[in-house]
Amino acid sequence: MRDITSIFLAAGRGVRMGERGRMTPKGLLSLGEKTFCEDAVETLAAHGLGQVRIVTGHLAEQYGDLVARRLPDATLCHNPDFAEKGSLNSLLVGLEDVDGPVLLLESDLVFEPRAVAAVLAEPGSSALLVSGPTGAGDEVYVWAETQGDRPCLVDMSKQVGHRDAPHHGELVGLTYLAAEAVRRLKRIGPGLVEETPMADYESGLVALARTHDITCPKVEDLAWAEVDNEEMLARAARLVYPRIVEARRQAPSD
Repeated sequence: MRDITSIFLAAGRGVRMGERGRMTPKGLLSLGEKTFCEDAVETLAAHGLGQVRIVTGHLAEQYGDLVARRLPDATLCHNPDFAEKGSLNSLLVGLEDVDGPVLLLESDLVFEPRAVAAVLAEPGSSALLVSGPTGAGDEVYVWAETQGDRPCLVDMSKQVGHRDAPHHGELVGLTYLAAEAVRRLKRIGPGLVEETPMADYESGLVALARTHDITCPKVEDLAWAEVDNEEMLARAARLVYPRIVEARRQAPSD
């Protein structure tokens, strides 16, 4: 097993999911037989990642039930301020006693195995995974500048015209932070949250990128989807999840 802690950000309230979000955390939705969280943990395990931590908030007891019944090797940590503070604070909660490298994941994702392979291709370097255009709605665009021979993170925004230069791709929601990046983020993160309590983790990564290179590997045709509302859930079920199932079927076994 690789010495990497996978941290799921699962504290959000799922407001845009409406009634479904009030009843069920987004990471516990499903398109197949398993929840998003279980699907992701299974994919991580196939890449040698067995240390899983889930940062809870909204409906935390449901994650407690999932871990007790179906993910016994995962651990939970609770963000009591999930309603007053943003996802950057949740990330800092997840990092509290972690010194080594981490793989950060949004909990409302479905993705094919190539996503993990791509973001961990260079374990000595921090990396933020991007894809080609999805047309999914609510995209987060990533800007990068070449450092040496690799594109490195400069900025992120939901506004495609946020910068004059063309964006590099779309944020997928899987980010690898090497040990040094973890240490630096733990130093600067509390100040960012104090200044902007609802700061999202993306803003923390952009701030980190000013002093620590975060490469931006790109998989143009990656099969993945984020689910923020009912329309995105329906799109993922119709257009994306069948591709993920096929990609898993074709993925080489260890």
